Amino acid sequence: MKKKQKEDKDNNVSFPDNEKETFSARLEQAIGVTSIRMFANAIDISEGALRKYLKGISLPQIDKAMLIAQEAGVSLNWLITGEAPKYIGNQNKPISDSSYGCATVTVEEFNEEYALIPGYHISVSTGHGALNSEAEVKRQLAFRTKWLRFRKLNACDLAVVFAQGDSMEPTINNGNTILVNIEDKQLKDGSIFVLRFGEELYAKRLQKRFDGSVCLISDNKEYDEQIVKPDELEQLEIIGKVVWIGKDLY
Repeated sequence: MKKKQKEDKDNNVSFPDNEKETFSARLEQAIGVTSIRMFANAIDISEGALRKYLKGISLPQIDKAMLIAQEAGVSLNWLITGEAPKYIGNQNKPISDSSYGCATVTVEEFNEEYALIPGYHISVSTGHGALNSEAEVKRQLAFRTKWLRFRKLNACDLAVVFAQGDSMEPTINNGNTILVNIEDKQLKDGSIFVLRFGEELYAKRLQKRFDGSVCLISDNKEYDEQIVKPDELEQLEIIGKVVWIGKDLY
C-alpha cells in the first residue's frame, strides 16, 4: 500500500495558478470548441474526470496532462504553469504570432490537420437541387482529420448543404449547416437523412413500415408524417445520412 501511495505521489504534479488564469481556465482554452465527450474519448479518460478538471475539483496526473497537451496541440509547460509560450515552435505545433495574438500554421500543417469539405449551394427541406458534379460549390468547410477518423468518416464521402424551413426544429434550424455522408444510404429507423422525393429535397427521419412503405418524420410535431407508399418508392432517393449539424448562436 505504501509503495502504491509513493508511486501515485511521484506521478502527481503541482499546477500553479497565476493571477490571471487557473489550470481549469487553461484547460478550457486548450479544448476549445471540441465537445468534452469527444476530447475525453480522444485521450482515453472518462467524461466525468475531464469535467472535474474543468471545474477545478481535481487535477490530472502528469501522464494525463501530457495526453491533454498533445491532443490539444499546446505546450505542456503552459498547460501546467501558464507560462508562455502556449504553443511549441516546431514543425508539429502552431507558432504563436505575437503581433496578432493568434496562432499561425503553414499550408502543409493545415493540410495535415484539416480536411476541406465542399459546401454546395443547396438548401434542403423545401429546395431543389442534387449532390452531383452540376451542383455549385460555394465554399469549403474545414474539419479536423482526427475528428473524422474518430467518427470513422472519409472526407471524400462528405458534403455540406444548408437547412431551410422549420420542419426539423429543434434539431435542425433554418440556415443550419448540415454535414452529409453521401456513402451511407442504408435506411436506418430514426436516423436523419437528406433525401429527394420527386423534385424536392428534404432532411427527415426515416422509418420503414411493415407494408413496405417509408415514413418521413419531422421533429417539429406541427408537421404531419409523410408516407411514401410502396408504388412510390422509385421516386424516393436517399442522398446520404446527416452526421453533423452546425448551429448559429444568434
